[in-house]
Amino acid sequence: MDGLADREELGPRVAQIQLRPILLPQRAGPLRLAGAWKLISTDPRFGGISALAVDGGQLLAVTDASALVSFAKPGRTAILPAMIRELPDGPGDPRFKSSRDAESLARDPASRGWWVGFENRHSVWLFDRHFQRALAKIELGSGRWHRNGGIEGLAPLGRSLLGFPERGDQVVELLPSPERTLPIDGTNGRISDATVLGIGRIAVIRRSPGPLGFSNSLAFLERKGERWRYASSIRLPVAPLDNVEGLAAEKLPGGATRLWMMTDDNFHAPLRTLLLAYDLPPGRQAD
Repeated sequence: MDGLADREELGPRVAQIQLRPILLPQRAGPLRLAGAWKLISTDPRFGGISALAVDGGQLLAVTDASALVSFAKPGRTAILPAMIRELPDGPGDPRFKSSRDAESLARDPASRGWWVGFENRHSVWLFDRHFQRALAKIELGSGRWHRNGGIEGLAPLGRSLLGFPERGDQVVELLPSPERTLPIDGTNGRISDATVLGIGRIAVIRRSPGPLGFSNSLAFLERKGERWRYASSIRLPVAPLDNVEGLAAEKLPGGATRLWMMTDDNFHAPLRTLLLAYDLPPGRQAD
């Protein structure tokens, strides 16, 4: 079965996303719920969300089959148009999902475009601003991490591009070269995405698998010299089968930060694709 092609490129097209509001607690520590929706689309490429970014007035998600999904932030309508297309390039044979397992997404620190990180064939690729072509790539080595345990989060911090492997115990400074690795103290759980909150402040999604599903939390990282450490965390009140894989941040008027999160349905029910919006007050991390 591993030799059978399992990925087909359908090209760019506009699909409809249906938003169904769901009920969640209004507070999670200092986080205040701004909205929560279950997302449904008839396009077969919609699902498997593995990373998220804010692109102006749009949300930009990448799937673990290398599809890009761009759609407006939720407003008053229950249906949103979404542009869905495939990445123009990537590692390995494009007929196989394992070759194009995209897991992370971030803007380039030098404003050249977007970086996308791939598992299985561990590498990060730089694409131009409109995802029309690949500009550069960094090979990370096939034996460096477990096949499905590579870079799950990317975050531009100043002139640096930081990579966060899934096991959650290190930060890899990919740029500027030469690459170097710094440890994270207080490891507890696997990282599934990362985003920059401000100077020296990184937020990550941590998940801990258990017999009944996942425990998801939002954790805050601080740098101390040549090490990073987990400063605090907030348990996210989602269901055990909701696997939070996408995290993005945007500043709001007044200084608060809106954190957007998406879950990975693994292209399989009963898992869900959720979109969550939480507001973090200025200067807060956790209670």
